[in-house]
Amino acid sequence: MEKCIIGGNGESFNDMPVHLLEDMPAFGVNYCGFQPTYYVCVDHEVLTIHHRKIYSLAKNAEVAYLAKKNAGSSDLYELPNVELVTHDRDAFFGEHYFSGLTVVYVALKLAYYAGFDEVHLWGVDHSPEWSHYCEGYPVGDVAGRARRMEEMEYHYQLAANVYNQDGRAIINHSHPSKLDAIFQRRKG
Repeated sequence: MEKCIIGGNGESFNDMPVHLLEDMPAFGVNYCGFQPTYYVCVDHEVLTIHHRKIYSLAKNAEVAYLAKKNAGSSDLYELPNVELVTHDRDAFFGEHYFSGLTVVYVALKLAYYAGFDEVHLWGVDHSPEWSHYCEGYPVGDVAGRARRMEEMEYHYQLAANVYNQDGRAIINHSHPSKLDAIFQRRKG
């Protein structure tokens, strides 16, 4: 069974046993606090204005998945390991937005297409407070995110359905939230 981690930027990322990053390939998103195997960023502001802050994460990943809609907007797109992400027309054809309004949804799609059977979510703290794994994490539009949470939940459910139909699993280790009604939770 092929397993991987998707590390979000919520506080529960700090609860993840560090050895897991050595044991499994990991998808890291936006301003992740570790060097991921696969880097994912679809945030317009990060890709166009703050691209220098994520350059080494993208450069040192096996693959850096970046939003196609921002192609050419920064030197990130010149990296040889970049693959562009856009609207899905295959397994996730029911999506309303290619990003699902959360980069974790994009990472879930990419992990699915990479053939991972079991995805472990850490730091995917689905909360309007939007607390992050470290102080000083860019805050962004918290009010806007809170208004978009239902759309995020739709896309998370879509991902869960696609994985379940194929006999695969998404395991949520993040803080308790509405996502517990969508993803499995495994203790230990």
